[in-house]
Amino acid sequence: MAQLFPFTDPLAAQEKSPLEIVRGDGCTVIDAQGQTYLDAVAGLWCASLGFTNARLTAAAQQQFETLGYYHSFMGRTPAIANRLSEKLAALLPDPLTHVLYGCSGSDAVETAAKLVRYYQNARGLSDKKRIIAREGAYHGSGNVSAALTAMSYCHDGFDTPASQVLRTGRPHYLRDAEPGETEIAFAKRRARELNALIEREDAGTIGAFIGEPAMGAGGVLLPPEGYWAEIQNVLARHDILLIADEIITGFGRTGRWFGCQSFGIEPDMMTMAKQLSASFFPISAVAMSQKVHDTIARQAHDLGLFGHGFTYGGHPVGAAVALETLAIYEEMDLEQHVGRLSDMLAERLSGLRTHPLVAEIRVKGLLAAVELGPKGTEDGLGTRVTEEAAARGVFFRSIGNVIAISPAYTISGAELDQIATTLAEAVEATYRGQTKQPEKEAAQP
Repeated sequence: MAQLFPFTDPLAAQEKSPLEIVRGDGCTVIDAQGQTYLDAVAGLWCASLGFTNARLTAAAQQQFETLGYYHSFMGRTPAIANRLSEKLAALLPDPLTHVLYGCSGSDAVETAAKLVRYYQNARGLSDKKRIIAREGAYHGSGNVSAALTAMSYCHDGFDTPASQVLRTGRPHYLRDAEPGETEIAFAKRRARELNALIEREDAGTIGAFIGEPAMGAGGVLLPPEGYWAEIQNVLARHDILLIADEIITGFGRTGRWFGCQSFGIEPDMMTMAKQLSASFFPISAVAMSQKVHDTIARQAHDLGLFGHGFTYGGHPVGAAVALETLAIYEEMDLEQHVGRLSDMLAERLSGLRTHPLVAEIRVKGLLAAVELGPKGTEDGLGTRVTEEAAARGVFFRSIGNVIAISPAYTISGAELDQIATTLAEAVEATYRGQTKQPEKEAAQP
């Protein structure tokens, strides 16, 4: 194969070529052999309006015919990028007011980390540069973004700049809580651990904390009660910026426009991508508060310019697709629409709660997880379940022993039924394969 495939064993790919997807149809995709699959994870958490959408296609086509490319460097910008900026500023939660564009979630995190350094330098705090990230975090596969990511496969062999990163505990109440510990007590303990880390490492060397409002690739972890309030109190005490990584959670995934609104977070910066354009065009953005923006702007003025940007940042076609995406969200009454689908998804998954292989079901908006097995359960259950489901025509994502679900917002009730039914069949098939069932007694004459 001529392609080096991301997050894939290259030698295994030479032996068995990856499944080629050739066409989309709403929430389904079709492979080269004509097999249709319902994708229960919307690709990589991101195809929020499905894999085909006539309005987004038309918006891109019209913009290609009007202005197929322009940059935002040196005192020029596509007018449509300014329109998108004003629209985002109106939607963003407090205290965010300004945006800076890129092309992917990874480069948004890279940019946010770079802005931390610029901001702290502007304040005369040249040592205040390190960033705290959490166990289980995924923040991208760039250089600093991979270092912030907790997964070893993003580090192994790459020599990512790990010295810039400090690590604190994940908010996984099911697996990490102590016996008898309430959610609030667990959240307070995580905050105490964070505070102890900051005091031990010296707050004067720590510029920011980055966290997903709800963790995605780390296992679809929903924050326990009181968690974000406790974390924000610690950060404020030590003058540490909060970066909300909303690459997955932004634009409706958790039931509000932004995950920050779902969980009571007031960040200094926010990264966004994926559902900003329903993934029909590569576009990302970093939002920042007025405080952060003004500090950066004064420093840039003193230096002569702001020396950062990407050739395709604020691409006019990406901006046009994003604006049309936001218009569709508004027309569908995004929060109410996702809320209704969330209730339907939770109800359909509820039958799995009593299955002996299921430890917990978590649902927030259209972000859900079925976690398999008690503590100490053998690894590989998740992979076996997703393989069983794919053989039945539905794609899920396994994260260890967690089955992740994040369907498109255009999914139908019948397709939610298919997701739940297929997952139940796949879990049961896996259970039968790993648990010896009693032999039937011989029939009596």
